[in-house]
Amino acid sequence: MQKSLFFMAILDYFRTFFTPNKTTEKRGFLDQMSRYASGSAISVSTDSAMSFAAVFAAIRILSESVAQLPIQLCERDANGDKTIRNDHPLYNLIHRKPNGYMTTYIFMQKIITDLCTNGNSYVQIVRNNTAQPLELLPLQADQMSVKQIDGKYFYQYSGGNSGQTIFEADDLLHFKGLTTDGLIGLSPIDTCANSIGWGLSLEKYGNTYFQNGAKVSGVLQTDRSLSTEAVDRLRNSFNANYSNIGDSNKTLILEEGLKFSGISLSNEASQFLVSRQFSIEEIARIFNLPPHLLRDLSKSSFSNIQEQSREFVQYSLMPYLKMIESEINGKLFKQTEIGKIFVEFNVNALLRGNPKDRSEYYRTMLNIGAMSINEIRQKENLNAIEEGDNLFMQMNMTTLTNIVEGQPVEEAPAPPEIDAELLEEEEITNGTN
Repeated sequence: MQKSLFFMAILDYFRTFFTPNKTTEKRGFLDQMSRYASGSAISVSTDSAMSFAAVFAAIRILSESVAQLPIQLCERDANGDKTIRNDHPLYNLIHRKPNGYMTTYIFMQKIITDLCTNGNSYVQIVRNNTAQPLELLPLQADQMSVKQIDGKYFYQYSGGNSGQTIFEADDLLHFKGLTTDGLIGLSPIDTCANSIGWGLSLEKYGNTYFQNGAKVSGVLQTDRSLSTEAVDRLRNSFNANYSNIGDSNKTLILEEGLKFSGISLSNEASQFLVSRQFSIEEIARIFNLPPHLLRDLSKSSFSNIQEQSREFVQYSLMPYLKMIESEINGKLFKQTEIGKIFVEFNVNALLRGNPKDRSEYYRTMLNIGAMSINEIRQKENLNAIEEGDNLFMQMNMTTLTNIVEGQPVEEAPAPPEIDAELLEEEEITNGTN
């Protein structure tokens, strides 16, 4: 009895190779994915994650978006106004060239890339004898560790040619992402290794799917019984002519009474395509990006894509910008300057709407005296004009007290109108110069 059950089990096992049902196909795909993603088959590291197109695109978009923003060095006046301090000793260091081999663009790009991969970015502050910052040198994030000595925290750096170097906290800019202890940021790649590994598994599965043989869109059938020699000859002939990816779409030459029957897209291939799209959505979640920036337009439309772009600035970029600003403001300036001198990113260019919306906004701000013509032109990256600093106010607006007392309202010339079409033409002209 036991022998019969044993042979029946073997028979059922081999039968699954020739007569798979739908459940077997689904489990086969998921089991294949699990095999690729588990164990040592897929090793998720910074290098392997960056080889995944969605991860590379997400990090590139974030780093380039921050790097292109102008960073200004400002001073807060006693009345709350701010003035750009082009004459400050640190202006060129922050605005143009933080060190001898990097521009500000590359410098910021390096910081955001480290944050997206390691969760931390470290920059050495090179000072002169008077503690004035001279250079800002980015360090390798994976070579840094935090040490506590006598209740104070120090940074131990193992990179460079000088062996291990100990930095005090005031001599290092430490930009950190999401953190659980306030000291070290969490690496998005390490924390979300399973999700990234799933995407890498899909890439590997897709590559092996095509590398190991062409996908035939049908099967060969015959009513005749083929001999072993005929089957071997047919198999060898088929492998020689149609087994490589370059042999796809060739014409099949049939013999021995064979017939070709076409088949539709299998459940396995359908799951693969859906999972590919889902992996892009997962990467968008990890890096807090609208999916349309990763070129996933399945849930985007013309009406909501502009709002998603605004959300990208507000919820994706602003946390990085505030982190960088607060770290620089707390460590680069003198104690007497902290709170008065500060750096600030200018995000107005990314928040601008279309010309029609901007013209309506500017018209309203001009009519209530909140902005001058030159302030509007400055936001549009246009030069100031003479007498453009005047503020306009409509005289038919007055207080309730004046209405009760019966004081007349004098009419005044209306402020100039803002033409949306002219604004768009000036924008195009300014962009081509």
